[in-house]
Amino acid sequence: MGACNSHRYKSHHVVVITDPRRQELGHELQEELQRFPEYWVTRESPQPFHNIVECGTEEVSHVQEILDRTLFSPGEEPHRMKIQKLLRLEDSRMWQSYERSVACLSEARAQEDEPADVIRTPHSGTLCPKPLTVRVAPDSFMERLRLECNEAYLWHGTDRKSAENIIGHHFDMKRAGTVNAKALGRGAYFAETSFLADKYSPAGDDGLHAILLVRAALGRVYVETRYTKWRGGRLKRMVSAKHVVREGKYDSVLGDRKFAFNRDAREYCVSNTGQLYPEYLLLYTRDDESPNLPGQMSSSK
Repeated sequence: MGACNSHRYKSHHVVVITDPRRQELGHELQEELQRFPEYWVTRESPQPFHNIVECGTEEVSHVQEILDRTLFSPGEEPHRMKIQKLLRLEDSRMWQSYERSVACLSEARAQEDEPADVIRTPHSGTLCPKPLTVRVAPDSFMERLRLECNEAYLWHGTDRKSAENIIGHHFDMKRAGTVNAKALGRGAYFAETSFLADKYSPAGDDGLHAILLVRAALGRVYVETRYTKWRGGRLKRMVSAKHVVREGKYDSVLGDRKFAFNRDAREYCVSNTGQLYPEYLLLYTRDDESPNLPGQMSSSK
């Protein structure tokens, strides 16, 4: 029996963030309380809530397992990533918005010939594997996912400040895809390997890196394989994820670089904030680094 069905995770403590915009109490929330994940410690709060929960040992172990099993890159020797702190976002408003998208996608894709979690290239019809994060996830995490809307956990690498802004205010689609990842146009970018996400996560002053483990309702996925290189090795954009989704046949885009570069590096682009829920923030070290924790003495002293 998975953890999400049998019991709630034990957590160290809850950090409550007060937001005056979240003080309204409505009947809708009371009716939807049962829709919050059962492992959330604040799911029965009688008002809109935005809480950051520090996860306990069991949950850290499960996320570390996903981290380790997706630490993969052909031709490169990755360094191990060790979780120092795992935080879980429990936000009633964000979750309800996400649940509405899940319901909408599930209903829309149920009318089609193939299930939404079947991913094929649009031109050849070649069957593509599901995200690696889904294939290797422990049972307790797999049981959370709704396959009817092609829900998946995916990695998002960024700096510490940006990661904290995302769990505080959600992804900003006006800025998403304008700095680092641009190959699929405007949108939030996600990796199925922790190795790729780690490349976008610089160390902070305390020596810790930050990445997010995000729930994504991918729906019907458009697979882009027509990558070409610009001078200097940059990727030329061949499709706009936002425009593909706007046409209505697809809900997200998968950029599969192995067709162009023989490299198994796949990235997902989602342009609708409602299809995303940034559930976990990982603060971690690489095996060749050590954190500068408060009160910690330097080994040279």
